[in-house]
Amino acid sequence: MAVALALSACASSSSSSSSTASSSPSTSPSAAASAGSGGVYNLGLITPEGNINPLTTANFNTMEIVGLASAQLIIENTSGKLEPQLASSWTPSANKLAWTIALRPNLKFSNGQPLTANDVVATFDSIISPKSQSPAQSSFAGIVKSVAAGPNGQSVIFTLDEPYSDFPYLLTGANTWILPAGFNAGNWINDPVGAGQFILQKYTPGQGVTYTKNPYYWDASAVDLSGIDAKFYSDDQSELLAFQSGEIDQITSDPTIVAALGTSYRQEREGYAKFDGIVFNVTKAPFNSQNVRQAIAWALNRQAIVQVAYSGDATVGDDYATFPDYGVQPQGVPVRDQNDAKVKQLLGGQTISFTITTYQGEQTLAELVQQELEATGSFNVKLDVMTEAQYYAGTTVSPWLDSPVTITDWADRLPAQLYSLMYAAGSAWNASHYANSQLATLNTEFEAATSAAQRQSLANQIAEIEWTDVPVIIAAFEENDVYLSNAVQGTFPNGQDFSGGFDFRGISVAS
Repeated sequence: MAVALALSACASSSSSSSSTASSSPSTSPSAAASAGSGGVYNLGLITPEGNINPLTTANFNTMEIVGLASAQLIIENTSGKLEPQLASSWTPSANKLAWTIALRPNLKFSNGQPLTANDVVATFDSIISPKSQSPAQSSFAGIVKSVAAGPNGQSVIFTLDEPYSDFPYLLTGANTWILPAGFNAGNWINDPVGAGQFILQKYTPGQGVTYTKNPYYWDASAVDLSGIDAKFYSDDQSELLAFQSGEIDQITSDPTIVAALGTSYRQEREGYAKFDGIVFNVTKAPFNSQNVRQAIAWALNRQAIVQVAYSGDATVGDDYATFPDYGVQPQGVPVRDQNDAKVKQLLGGQTISFTITTYQGEQTLAELVQQELEATGSFNVKLDVMTEAQYYAGTTVSPWLDSPVTITDWADRLPAQLYSLMYAAGSAWNASHYANSQLATLNTEFEAATSAAQRQSLANQIAEIEWTDVPVIIAAFEENDVYLSNAVQGTFPNGQDFSGGFDFRGISVAS
C-alpha cells in the first residue's frame, strides 16, 4: 500500500525550469494579519491511517493535514510555473552542478522560533540519507550529492551529482516541508511545528483537525481565512453527501462526483493530477513484439476514454510521459487516434488474447479499454481486478510489477523523473521491464541542457522513442478539478496540491 500511495502522490510536479525567481519579503505579522476575517473553511478528508509524519507520509489526505501547517522552499502554480515560498530566489552555478537557494529574511516557524538555513539543511539531510524512510528520497537519489548552509547563513547550497536543469521543481515535491533542526518528525502530530499558512490547533483521531491562521507565515497578510476545520469521512460517498448537505466547502472531482453534482456548483481546475498508464511487460510474449504494443495503442479511442473514464476532465495523451503543463512540449510526434486498419496491418490478421491486471480504482478505465479492444475483432481481453492492497502486495515480486499487462496511475512529475522510475534499467518501479540505452542518454542530456533549442530537440527525440517503442500507453492526462460550495469566494492561486503548497491565500468563505 505504501508503494501504491507513493506512486499516486510523492515527488515533484512538472514544468519547465526557471533559474531565478524572487519577490519582496513580508515584514513581521501585524495584528490585522494575525486575525483573519475571511471566515472558517470547512474541508473534507478521508480518515487517515497510521502515524502522521511529514517526512514519510505517502497518503494524499495525510499530506494535506501536514501541508496546511507547513511550507516548502518553492511551490508550483497551476500553469506549471515556479513561485517562491520560503525561498526568495534560486540560482544555478556556472557548471550547473550546484544550486543556491536564497531564503527570505526573518522567517519564523509557527511557534515563533527563527527558521534558518540550518533547518533547511537538516530537513534535506533527513530526506536524502541512505537510512531515510521518506518517499521523497527517490526524487533526489542520484541527483543531490550534499546540502550545506551558504556562507552568509541566509542561503542553502545543493551540490548535485550531475547537471539537472529542472532541479528547483524537485523542491516542490511531497515530504519537502521544512522542519526545525533536531525535530522529531515521528511526533509531529503531537507537536505540529511548521512554517505554513495555518497552525494545527487540535487533532482528534477519527474525527478531524482544526487550524487557526498562522501570524508568523511569511505572507500572512494575504491569508484571509481565520482558520480551517477539516472533517474526516470514511469513504468518498460519505464525503459527497457531506458536500451536498453544505457541511464541507469542497470536494475533488471524479466521474461519480460529476454525475452526482452536474453544474449545480462551481468547478475549479487545479492543474493535472495523474495519468493511468497501460503498461506492457516487454519481456513476456506477445508484448515483446513492438507491433503488438503499437496495435493496442492504435486500437484505442482516446477521446472516448477522456469522456467516459474521466467525464471530460482530462487531456488526450500520445504515449510519451510529458504532462501537458510541462514547459517543453514535444513537437513533430504523430498523433495517435483509433485506426482499425492500422491494427490489422500490425497484427497481420492474428487475434491476440491476454488479461489486464489492475485494481478497483482503475476498473472503469479497464472495462472501457477491454470494450474498445474487443470491438476491433483483433483482441480477446479478460480483466483481473484486485483490491489495491492485493495489486501492490510484495516488493520485488508483485502483480503490478510482473503481470503481462497492467493499468497503474502515475502522479504529475517531471519527464526525467518519470523516466527514472518507469523506464530506467534497474528501477524498482519499472513494471514494463523496458530499457533503452539511447533513451537513457537523451534524458541525461536533456537535464544537463540549458539552451531552449537544445532542450526542445532532445524532448522531441525522447518522445519519439517512447511513442515508437510504446512500453506504456498514456491515453489521457487527468485534470485535478474540485467542486466548491457557493459560499467560497476567490480563486485558489496555486491549486490545492502539495506542489502548490495547499495555498489558501485570497480565499474567504461568505457567512
